[in-house]
Amino acid sequence: DFIVSPGINPKVVEYCVKNHICIIPGTCNPTNIEMALSYGIHVVKFFPAEASGGINYIKAISAPYSNVRFIPTGGINQNNLQNYLSFDRVLACGGSWMVRQDLLQSQNYEEITQLTYKAVTLAEQLKQNGEIKNK
Repeated sequence: DFIVSPGINPKVVEYCVKNHICIIPGTCNPTNIEMALSYGIHVVKFFPAEASGGINYIKAISAPYSNVRFIPTGGINQNNLQNYLSFDRVLACGGSWMVRQDLLQSQNYEEITQLTYKAVTLAEQLKQNGEIKNK
């Protein structure tokens, strides 16, 4: 069991920590990261990634937080996925481009499968080429 949230709600985080539920809270600035660290959390969601400055912001903000890993979401797509996954502090990425609302509404599961397959294939290729490690 785990919870991934768009922000860091102290009540939710406290409940999860107390009940040994893995939580990955959303962060977008040093204050949020400091809050997560105060609960012993070292993996955070970075949301909204692209609107908050993208991979360059993650690289800048991660400098003083060498023990924090990021899962960026929000604006991730097939065109920028490699940039994110190539950075060693990025653990994984989330992207709704694989499961777009129009595809869900039309029950176009074949297209969803193809888009997801392309994303997974890209990540596997990056790993095989040594561009991403420990993911």
